Amino acid sequence: MDLAQLSPAARWASVALCVLPGVAAFKLDKPAVNLPKPIASAEVIALGKALFHEKGLSNPAGQACVSCHDQSTGYTFPDSKINEQHGVAPGATAGRFGSRKPPSVAYAPFMRSGIPVYDKTAIAWVGGMFWDGRAKDARDQVHFPLFDPNEMNNQLHNVGQPQMLAKKLKSGPLAPLFIRAYGANVFSLKPEQLMDKLAEAIVAYEASPEVSPFTSKYDAYLEGKATLTPEELLGMRLTTGSLSGRPGALPFRKSAHCTDCHGLSNDLKNGPDLWTNSCYANLGVPRNNASPYFGMTDSKSNPHGYNPKGKDYIDMGLAATIYPYYGWTPRTPHGPDPLQLIGTFKAPTLRNVDKRPNDKFVKSYMHNGYFKSLYDVVHFYNARNLTDVPGELIDYTKPNPYGSLKGKPLFPPPEYLEPNTLINPTGLSLMRGAPKGGPSGAINMSDPDAMQIGNLRLSKREEDAIVAFLKCLSDGYFKR
Repeated sequence: MDLAQLSPAARWASVALCVLPGVAAFKLDKPAVNLPKPIASAEVIALGKALFHEKGLSNPAGQACVSCHDQSTGYTFPDSKINEQHGVAPGATAGRFGSRKPPSVAYAPFMRSGIPVYDKTAIAWVGGMFWDGRAKDARDQVHFPLFDPNEMNNQLHNVGQPQMLAKKLKSGPLAPLFIRAYGANVFSLKPEQLMDKLAEAIVAYEASPEVSPFTSKYDAYLEGKATLTPEELLGMRLTTGSLSGRPGALPFRKSAHCTDCHGLSNDLKNGPDLWTNSCYANLGVPRNNASPYFGMTDSKSNPHGYNPKGKDYIDMGLAATIYPYYGWTPRTPHGPDPLQLIGTFKAPTLRNVDKRPNDKFVKSYMHNGYFKSLYDVVHFYNARNLTDVPGELIDYTKPNPYGSLKGKPLFPPPEYLEPNTLINPTGLSLMRGAPKGGPSGAINMSDPDAMQIGNLRLSKREEDAIVAFLKCLSDGYFKR
């Protein structure tokens, strides 16, 4: 049911029913959802699946794509203990870890492609793959872990070696699948061309219904095959800021602003919800001191993947991609940052954000794996700028934000504390129609746009409801 199409009287009658506790929620009429079609032949998809699971392609052998992107965890890292202890993933070489948490590869082929650009409509940089946008699309993304010294490590003297991989493919167990997918002459291609075929096949698999099936309870709800519980419905409304959960619908009484970055499709006929706008932001995520990357300072054992900064390392995020891409002077932490990119990271898809093999399994969240539960993430969005003294706010625009606090901050300091890039650094709420620079007392808290990250003013019940809804985004609820 699209409330915007109802008469005013019927519309507000529906609103009353939707917000009263204990009243059954309305069900959406089944909309037309245009699901993506397979982008390659069955033979190419089969090859991509085999490549995705092949552990003989790393150096040394033992690591495959699936090692960091397993179906049981929504194609993120599948080791609960490592997630809990470190938050980042180990590579093929013993003792080496990446500096970031592996993002999900599910739905990646359908996301906005191209090196990130500034979008005036979104008022943000958008596009690209990985947390820092360094890959222009899903195919480009495949190449990076294959040659990264702290991942699959197919390199020599800090240079990726396509010929090393080409030799493995030609003499390995997947050679017949390559020939079946691309013809008898496929191994006469140059190594770089063979790598393109490898990437093409893996992306075809990632785009297939096995990896990107759109089979969550949320999808079933949109298609009229499921009804959300009252708690899930409340969570959907808080997540989207709308009564029906769809863009352009009547606003709900409060919004957590999740879809500002984890956006929905404006028209499901043009494609399903990806739950990301592929935009970049500095959320103020705390530093993950448990990451082994801070201790990877031995240049002799790992000359091209070690961390020369040690404990002083600061992840530059999108700045490490954009400035070099355009040939501008590389940036340094807390140095000149005219584009305000340092410490900003891509908003990942929320699909499968809670998918786990069991309730005790620990997933890590955010670019550095700092958080260990979905509830902790939601609570962070809600209360980043708060202390244990009611009403006290941390103002990150001050030279010493913690100097005059009476209470204890609810969270450690941001990994990159820069008020020019930090979302809502003061923790003050903003709203439509407020005088620019006006006093906080002028804020109308009934306005659904009044609350911002760091001080969303959500109750514990509302936080729990958002988590309950996010669990509805896990695939496998139904079969198509």
